[in-house]
Amino acid sequence: MAKWGEGDPRWIVEERADATNVNNWHWTERDASNWSTDKLKTLFLAVQVQNEEGKCEVTEVSKLDGEASINNRKGKLIFFYEWSVKLNWTGKSKLGCQINYLSCLGVD
Repeated sequence: MAKWGEGDPRWIVEERADATNVNNWHWTERDASNWSTDKLKTLFLAVQVQNEEGKCEVTEVSKLDGEASINNRKGKLIFFYEWSVKLNWTGKSKLGCQINYLSCLGVD
C-alpha cells in the first residue's frame, strides 16, 4: 500500500473536489444489451452454409435472452455477456431425394 502522496501520478481523483473518474481509471460499466441484441440477430440471420451436399440457413431467432456489458478498469476494456439463444433453421439436401429439413438449435 502506498503512503499518502506517494501514489501513482494517474491517481488524481483525490485532488479533485468533484471526484471525477479521470481517464476512466476507476471502474466504469456500460450496458451493451440493446446493441448486442440487434447485432446478434443480424449476424445469426446472415448465417448460410452451402456446399455440394446441400444448403442450410438460419431463418429465425426465436429466443435471445440475456445481457452484455462493457467495463473499463484502469484503462482496460473487459466484456461480460450471458445469452440464451434459440435459432430456427432450414436445410435442403441435394443428394438423391431432395429432402427438406426444419429444426431448431438452442444454446444456453
